[in-house]
Amino acid sequence: MSKPPESAALEDWLAWLEHLHSQEIDLGLERLVVVAARLHLPLSLAQRSPGPYVFTVAGTNGKGSTCAALQSMAMEAGLEVGLYSSPHLLRFNERIMLNGREVEDEQLVAAFRQIEFVRQGVSLTYFEYTTLAALLIFTQSDLDVWVLEVGLGGRLDAVNLVDANCAVLTTVGLDHQSFLGDNLEQIGFEKAGVFRAGQPAVLGSPALPASVEQQGQRVGAQLQPYGVTHGIAGDELFWGNGQRLAMAELGSTVPLANQVTAAQAFSLSPFALPATAVKQALNAVALAGRCQRLTWQGRTLVLDVGHNPHAAEYLAAHLAGQRWHLILGMLSDKDVAGVVSALRPLTKDISLVSLGVPRGLTAEALQQRATLGDAQCYDSMSQALAAVCASEDDAPVLVCGSFYTVAAVLTLTQSLDVTANN
Repeated sequence: MSKPPESAALEDWLAWLEHLHSQEIDLGLERLVVVAARLHLPLSLAQRSPGPYVFTVAGTNGKGSTCAALQSMAMEAGLEVGLYSSPHLLRFNERIMLNGREVEDEQLVAAFRQIEFVRQGVSLTYFEYTTLAALLIFTQSDLDVWVLEVGLGGRLDAVNLVDANCAVLTTVGLDHQSFLGDNLEQIGFEKAGVFRAGQPAVLGSPALPASVEQQGQRVGAQLQPYGVTHGIAGDELFWGNGQRLAMAELGSTVPLANQVTAAQAFSLSPFALPATAVKQALNAVALAGRCQRLTWQGRTLVLDVGHNPHAAEYLAAHLAGQRWHLILGMLSDKDVAGVVSALRPLTKDISLVSLGVPRGLTAEALQQRATLGDAQCYDSMSQALAAVCASEDDAPVLVCGSFYTVAAVLTLTQSLDVTANN
């Protein structure tokens, strides 16, 4: 399969990458190590000494918001910072940020060309290839801090090529069982694979499987348990060496556990900030698709990319006290019944929307999987939103279930009269 021509645009490269490898997901680092060495990427702590400082964030839920908080603190400290996350909502460029700005098309294409020049037939997945591009761009950008979000799992994920100065594990729940194992202990072991000997490993939940601590002890990581080194006590967040912030001072929609976990991780870096600066940084975080509030035609919409029971349980607790119109679209490999069960107490009614993407469920298939005989089915998000917003009540609308579901709303509302509330 020949590479794209010299004049190829970013879209051409991305389309080509989708068909480069025989499998969409093919966990393992052996092939990546070969190409990374040819690119002379600084993967080990010794290669990067004295910098850049790398935060690697793993977890079932909360990775994206924790990464955004770390990026915000780095920027508040006046540092040059790169953020790599996935997936994206509207543009691939969202995945690679330099000082809070999306990378330019030209930088991405140049990185792809360099990778292709040295790849020499080594087969790479879309995610592996684009992860190498992010690391190459970061290496060439002379940054102080890299913030890397794990794609899937941890131990065998492409991001784990890089030795973290500080690893973060937010939560462990059931998701991607076909790749990570069918129980929490196995999944915890895989996610704790980002821990490194002698380096901090910050835990983002008090309810992690025993395998996480066991793996930390096995590799000799400096474990930072939630509720001990950092956490929430009464109406305050605490972290670091006695730093505290009142919850009332924090206005971001990022879950408080993720905020304080990010604060703890950043406090362990050479760039630690005082609590007042941490507050400024945390309040500046507004992440698209994470409890994102919009107003359209006088009606409140909340968009959330949550797609597993753990995320749905958080949403149900966070949005309790109101009845919601729920618009749900999901992928076929997700726990549909578990998500619906968690959200049921919130719902006034349920609308199901088809996702016309690989692994996407039709509304009818989703209805059958969730045994929702009373739900309305729609072929598109525009149909679902129009029907729900035409109802006579003024109940708010919750749209969730997938990045694709939220992206459909954001794409639609870009040309509509929409006011952001967060």
